[in-house]
Formats: sequence, structure tokens, C-alpha cells
Amino acid sequence: MVRRRDKPVKEFMSKEPVSIDKDEQISVALELMNRKGITHLVVLTDSRVVGVIAAWDLMEGLGSARFQRVVGRRIYVSTLMSEPPITISEEDSLDRAISLLYKHDISFLPVVNDKKALLGAITESDLVRLLSEESSPTVKDLMMVNYPRMQPIERIVHARARMLETGARALPVVGVHGQLVGLVTDLILANAFMEVREEIDPKRMDAAVRKILVEDVMMESPPALKPEDPLGKAASLLADSGLPALPVISPDGILVGVLPRKSLLKLI
Repeated sequence: MVRRRDKPVKEFMSKEPVSIDKDEQISVALELMNRKGITHLVVLTDSRVVGVIAAWDLMEGLGSARFQRVVGRRIYVSTLMSEPPITISEEDSLDRAISLLYKHDISFLPVVNDKKALLGAITESDLVRLLSEESSPTVKDLMMVNYPRMQPIERIVHARARMLETGARALPVVGVHGQLVGLVTDLILANAFMEVREEIDPKRMDAAVRKILVEDVMMESPPALKPEDPLGKAASLLADSGLPALPVISPDGILVGVLPRKSLLKLI
């Protein structure tokens, strides 16, 4: 019997990943992500895969001083995309795909042929769904206790800085007594920074963005797990929500840990 990890990528890939041209405005990329409920787009030129643009790239770029006073519609996908892209062949093994996701700390792999034409994509969400029937281990065995977090009254520029410093794509938001009150993600921050660039006079952008608090943009009442939840429930919730990590709470709503989606890949 062939081990699951030894099977070819083509058995697990999404067949129609969303793509965008490298010369498109990033406002179009962000709108696509929001409308499709995704965080990654394959970047094409002349039908060849030339890059990947992620919510992380938009969050980092739109909040950067290098684009100070530049409106969003003047920034293009080619400026912020990751290139050259890390790709994989449809005949490569699932084990190789998982190794690449870990090695390069990414959550999305375009699947291409020898001419760099797009065939599909491997995503973390697709992979963790493979664990949806598993009963063990429990969330308590997998969660991270010492995980970065935010408070509602902190500013979004500080949330961005914390993400860049720690590599966390989702930050739980906690109240004064440690209770979970929200979640902020790279996509949420990208949207907030874009809104400032589209609606505020360029001369006032920097001052305006520094006034925005985490509580102004966070996802309220985010999906959460309990320490005793089985692996299958966690995998299903991570896959269905599309979130890069989920908070773990006690019965009284106190944040006790975070379960990153990538941490489940080693169990596949």
C-alpha cells in the first residue's frame, strides 16, 4: 500500500487556483482575495507562472514607508509579488510538497509543467483537511502557549510590526483579563492599509494610519478551539475558515494557546 506522503501532488492539488496578471493593480488583487475568500494568487505573464502574491505581501507593502504617500491604485502586483515562485510538478510527491512548505515557510505552492504553465496548487488548507477524520492527538498536545497577541487599543501599525517580527499571520486579540475578544490577520491589515491609501489625502496618510486601532479592524468573535478538541475538529475548522491559525480558549473564554495551521502538516 502506497503511503499518502508518497502519492503524487496531482492527487491532492486544487485544480483551478485563482490567478492575476503581473501588471494588474494591487487593488484588484485584494478585491479578488476578499471576494474568493483566499489569501494567495498565482501571478501570470503570457500564461506562465512568474510569481505569487499573498495577503502577507500586501500587508507588508501597503504598510511600508517605501510607498509613503502613494495611493493604492498606483502600486502593481509585480511590485509586491514574491519571485521567482517556489513551484512543484504534479508528479512530485506530497512529501516533497510538505517539505517545501516548511523549508520556505510558505502555505501555497503552484503546480506547473515544464513550460511553467499553471496546472493547479497545493495549499495548507487543502492538506490539513486530510486530517479531518483523525481523533488524536488533541489540540492541547499541539497548541503553542507562548504565542504573540495584541490588545484592542494597540495600533494596527504595531500589529503589522509584530507579524513581521514573529512571522505570525494571525494574532489573537485579548482583553485586560486575558479573554479572547478578536483576531487580526494579514488580510485584515492589508485591507485596512489599502482603505487609508484609497480614501485619505496622500499628505495625511501616515498620520491617519497611526490612529487606527486593532479593535477598529479586528474580526470579532473569531472561531476558536478548546484544549480537549480532537485533531479532526481542529483540522476541519482550520480548513473551512481559511485562517492561518486558531485561538484556543478555556471554558470561560480565556486565551490559553494558539494552533497554527502549519503545525498540522507534520501529522499528514
